[in-house]
Amino acid sequence: MKVSIIVPSKGCTYLGYLMRGLRDQNIKPTEVILVVKSCDMRFVENLCSKFSLSCAIIEQRRGYVTHALNIGKRETRGDIILITDEDAIPLKAWVKRYVELHTAYPNIAGISSRDIYFDLHELRTIQTPDDKVLTRLYRWVVRPWLEIPHSLLKRYKLGVYLTKSLNIAHGPYIPHRTCYSLPFRGVNMSFKANFIYDVWFPEHKLLKRAVGFEQHFGLQLVIRGLDTIYVPNNPVLHIARAESLSRTRDKTANVENILMKALIKDLLRKHGFN
Repeated sequence: MKVSIIVPSKGCTYLGYLMRGLRDQNIKPTEVILVVKSCDMRFVENLCSKFSLSCAIIEQRRGYVTHALNIGKRETRGDIILITDEDAIPLKAWVKRYVELHTAYPNIAGISSRDIYFDLHELRTIQTPDDKVLTRLYRWVVRPWLEIPHSLLKRYKLGVYLTKSLNIAHGPYIPHRTCYSLPFRGVNMSFKANFIYDVWFPEHKLLKRAVGFEQHFGLQLVIRGLDTIYVPNNPVLHIARAESLSRTRDKTANVENILMKALIKDLLRKHGFN
């Protein structure tokens, strides 16, 4: 089974950590599609050579993360498409585990897993907001009553879903149990290529970090009668840095959130869902 990996990167500062992790996989990826922006192309080429990876390097000249993912997706040739970030460190069985999961769930279009924050300086993992006791209590006790899933996503209520008001919500099984779930985070997602050949990530000139693009993509699959799931046991380490930890506190985040909700609403309306 051929495996393609799409990696968007701006600056390529942390790319070496990811490439080392991909080199050390139990099952090597068939191809790594690097869509890079504001990077030294010679540096990227040297990384591919150093770690003996089959790379397609594409320089992105416009747009943001979702445009990069669409560029990469057009170039893939694998049966399974994995998506991650340049600041991820995959564990040795990451690719193998996704191959096994997609074999075990032949009718599931997408499978995602978690990321674990990793402090490069102290070489230790850091608790994520998903792991905090109060967060977990809220998801078990309060959220089921206050944040009802959209009618299309009732079976997704234990995982990542959209509420009736189209807000993104994380159910009580996130991040520790397997469940039906929209894709969790872009740093750790996988899809069967034959199910997503004509499905695309949302693009707009105001979408930079594009919070919610994972769920928008997954929703397109659900609308088609397909399912996506979440499994907790195929994590990547995610290098902790300020811009990652504060993603939703960016000054443009509110505008992007409003826009993404409008795009989701338009998508549902287009297919006859209110």
